[in-house]
Amino acid sequence: MENETLIVPPQVVSPAPLFKPKSPPKLLYLLGGLAVILVSITLAVIFFGSSKSTTSTTPVSTTSTEITIDPTWPKYSNPANFFEITISPKWTEIKRSPLITNVAIFNLEGNGILEINAEKTTLTLDEYLTQADTTNKDLIKSKGSSQIKIGTYDGYERAESWPTTGLQVTTSYVKVSDMLYTFTLIPPSGKNAVVNDTVIREYHSSLSSFRLTDTTKLGIDLKDYASKKIEGLSFKSFSLKYPQSWVVTEKVGDKSLDVSIYRNNYEITISQKAIGGAVCLFSDSPAFEGSSGDLRSKQFSEFNTTSGAVLRRYFNANAGDKSTMFFCQRQDDGPYFETPLSIGGLVYYVPAKYDADIIKEMDDIVKSITVIQ
Repeated sequence: MENETLIVPPQVVSPAPLFKPKSPPKLLYLLGGLAVILVSITLAVIFFGSSKSTTSTTPVSTTSTEITIDPTWPKYSNPANFFEITISPKWTEIKRSPLITNVAIFNLEGNGILEINAEKTTLTLDEYLTQADTTNKDLIKSKGSSQIKIGTYDGYERAESWPTTGLQVTTSYVKVSDMLYTFTLIPPSGKNAVVNDTVIREYHSSLSSFRLTDTTKLGIDLKDYASKKIEGLSFKSFSLKYPQSWVVTEKVGDKSLDVSIYRNNYEITISQKAIGGAVCLFSDSPAFEGSSGDLRSKQFSEFNTTSGAVLRRYFNANAGDKSTMFFCQRQDDGPYFETPLSIGGLVYYVPAKYDADIIKEMDDIVKSITVIQ
């Protein structure tokens, strides 16, 4: 049978849900994320005055019903920050100085304000939010969060309070490569929270329409990772490049190495440990006798790494809401593909309904692999 002779995939080290940096640079946040807070609070003071509203209202829920996009709604494009969204025809953009290109502000027909902020950052989304809660705890207090989709990307939506103004706001965050996009729903004058169901639905509809218009300038500044040589194993050490929106974790054990490169529900694992090898028999492989995996019915994608290794990636199986994709590497002196690779076992763990664009990002990371020794 097809899967009986395949090797067992390497063990996965599940990343922590929130990655907390050891000592995040305060200056970086002050130059970036703090600008979002200052602009927002300034807007709140301008529109709602310096006195706190005494109206008792309930903040918007971070969960929403089924979201639909009205095809008749106009589109708002922001070429400077590479994105586009649809907006309600009742909304009007508040004009600002042409020198301010990273912020867009909309009046929601007197029912609130929507502020969109875009900025470059080397922090991951989890790092950014962790630092925001730590550094600006007197300005912003998070009152709960949930994962949401912003366009096709995974993001967070949080109920936040601004103690200095007495306002309850809803803020949604998404990180795409090195760009962080923040959407803040601010209450109207005389209210301390947005409670209009129509405005809340329109807000989520706009978020669901978010899309990038130019990806050529994203993630230009890639991060580098280099593994250490594990003594006692024949696997080679390696380096690779990955976008700033991905996180790398490394676990070194007694004659073992587990590397995880992940973003949200997508993960690349590279594992080095004492395991046996096998030949991968694809549809174009010559006949072979010995330890092998019968993959002749599998479709595959083939590409070269920076070091010149020829790899084939194939879909292995679904397991609940997760799918796995395995890799084999062509022999240096023969016609066959083998697993594990010269750098160890390589596996993708992705959602059962995965995004092809994110798979391409993962392939680009793998293509950047360079053998060190």
